[in-house]
Amino acid sequence: MIINNIKNFFFKKKKYNKKSLKDVLNNIIKISNSVSLNKRFKIPTSFNARYEIILILIFLLYLRLKNEKVNKIKIQIIYNYLFEYLDYSLREIGVGDLSVGKKIKTLARIFSFRMKLYEESVKLDFKNIKKLIKKYVYKNKVKKRNLDNFYNYVNSQHRKLKTSNSKDIFSKNFFKEPI
Repeated sequence: MIINNIKNFFFKKKKYNKKSLKDVLNNIIKISNSVSLNKRFKIPTSFNARYEIILILIFLLYLRLKNEKVNKIKIQIIYNYLFEYLDYSLREIGVGDLSVGKKIKTLARIFSFRMKLYEESVKLDFKNIKKLIKKYVYKNKVKKRNLDNFYNYVNSQHRKLKTSNSKDIFSKNFFKEPI
């Protein structure tokens, strides 16, 4: 008991409002499943397209928060929740226990690869993300107008993140569905 008290005194773990972090992820997931998003930008209703939308919005969060130590930890917690959600969702739709681990591992690889790809693409100019949106969300089958409109939505979310403080970003419904 004394040792635990000493540990707690010297190695205090920062407590984060995990509910608000889950709310951020749930908001992102809600937007990825949004009928209005799919209709407005003619986004395919496939799992892959929805997963890519989640990745893009999480990437925007990462881009905004990566240089702040406290927020880096929060974004990592959101990543962890994402994979808990994916694990739960796969089990919910009846994927066998032996397959879930393999699928999560594949999704984690895709996640890691996309984060690096998105980050490299926007280093010079944020507009470069448009090529990746076309390739991964639309599978290169999209009208220019729909791609431009979806890019404008992503860019508006990016600009909103850049001008918002951390408290606002971690509010329940920071990301908004397109009108």
